[in-house]
Amino acid sequence: MLKFFFGMVGLMIMSFFGEFMSFFFYLLVLSVLWLGVYPEYYNFSSFLGVDSLGWFLILLTFWITFLMMLSSQVYKITNFFFEKFSFVLMLMMFFLFLTFSSLDMLSFYVFFEGSLIPIYLLIVGWGYQPERLQAGVYLLLYTVFASLPLLISIFFNGGLLMSYSFFFLYCKSKSVFWASFWFSLTMFAFLVKLPAFYVHLWLPKAHVEAPVSGSMMLAGVLLKLGCYGMMRWFTIFDGKVIYFSTFLVSLGLLGGLAVSFICMRQVDLKSLIAYSSVSHMGLALAGLGSWGLWGYSSCLYTCVAHGLCSSGLFFLSGVLYDRTSSRSLYINKGLLEVMPSMSLWWFMFCIGNMAAPIFLNLVGEVGLIGSLISYSFNCLIFLLMFSFMGACYSLYLFSSTQHGKQFHGVKFVTDGGVREFMVLFMHIYPLMILILKSDCMTY
Repeated sequence: MLKFFFGMVGLMIMSFFGEFMSFFFYLLVLSVLWLGVYPEYYNFSSFLGVDSLGWFLILLTFWITFLMMLSSQVYKITNFFFEKFSFVLMLMMFFLFLTFSSLDMLSFYVFFEGSLIPIYLLIVGWGYQPERLQAGVYLLLYTVFASLPLLISIFFNGGLLMSYSFFFLYCKSKSVFWASFWFSLTMFAFLVKLPAFYVHLWLPKAHVEAPVSGSMMLAGVLLKLGCYGMMRWFTIFDGKVIYFSTFLVSLGLLGGLAVSFICMRQVDLKSLIAYSSVSHMGLALAGLGSWGLWGYSSCLYTCVAHGLCSSGLFFLSGVLYDRTSSRSLYINKGLLEVMPSMSLWWFMFCIGNMAAPIFLNLVGEVGLIGSLISYSFNCLIFLLMFSFMGACYSLYLFSSTQHGKQFHGVKFVTDGGVREFMVLFMHIYPLMILILKSDCMTY
């Protein structure tokens, strides 16, 4: 534990010296060292430890932070507050590491809310437009308002059971009404962070105004905090989840389907990818709500796969924005002629987004579909529409950007560089490799 703890503290100190290559190298070393931790169960101390669920999400955090540094080299070249940017990134990685390895509810809550501070600083400090201030306020108001019931629930249950540890907690209430009451209070914060339909409006705003690295972190890791919290708390409430299964499955399926239709009328690249994230997380919520081992493990597959795939799509949108200074689908057209190498990457990530074979997304979605059909066969028609709409908006994204007549107002567009290809390869490689060893996530 200490080598990772002090390693991240050292990286935060090193960020003030602005040494990009050394910083980049040590961040990679930290990611590789984490692979040596035994993922089944590893106890650091009385309040920090990981199982396979936390291990994979911490690995995803290290990997996405590493790719964020690589994709933000322009801040170093232009000297755009690079030292402060690096420190904010390391602070976020530090909070997320502690969140995913917390063994008691109170420390989990502190680090869970603490991760809001760095992403708020990223959006407000390095965002593109004046509307970023409004996006930051949306982010804070939605998440802080929803987290107050969670804090009350933690204090109440901790006082009742004289412990905040995840190991000894269970819902002591015999009454279905009170168990459902505390369950709904606890889950509301995670539904907002997920985000579920009706409480998702902060996410497209935050994505559109955030810099490329901020969007990568939001889509790659921060949305997974909602899934992680629900997966941890479901085991505490045990069989009481069954009373909310119908609500969670309905909210996930119908909400995700509604957002899929919203995707089809977006004209902003980042907004389209952000709404597609809400749709995928809706399916993950429905699979969790079905409360079966298949849905539980497939939710983890979907979290890891979506984190890598969506992060890659946001990086691709940032590459286009660097060249054309626009995210509009009306302006970014005909790129197959001017950026043929990048078109291959657009195609790979778009088919990954629709859960095509050879990508880990396929394993996650097939498992979630199987879990939902075993819960109720009536879900089948909605799942068919869900898969169809997922293919529709992914193909709409690809065909809108790669085909059509090029906009003549854009004077000069270059193809991708070595650094961009490297970032994209490091997104797609784990997606294709992990499908061969997907059983390691189900320990």
